[in-house]
Amino acid sequence: MHQSRKEQGLERISRKLLHADRHEAIRLSQLEEDMEAAEEWAGFPSAAGKRSNLKDA
Repeated sequence: MHQSRKEQGLERISRKLLHADRHEAIRLSQLEEDMEAAEEWAGFPSAAGKRSNLKDA
């Protein structure tokens, strides 16, 4: 069964948007990892360490 041009256009647009969101999520994850590494290198406690310290208080 064939798709109409409208359906094809909507599918193509949704694929492009989902692809962009996926790339953004990957970049944010990488940025978060880089920030944690920079904090550790600078001698600051990591975000995970901060969270565990809050639970203990």
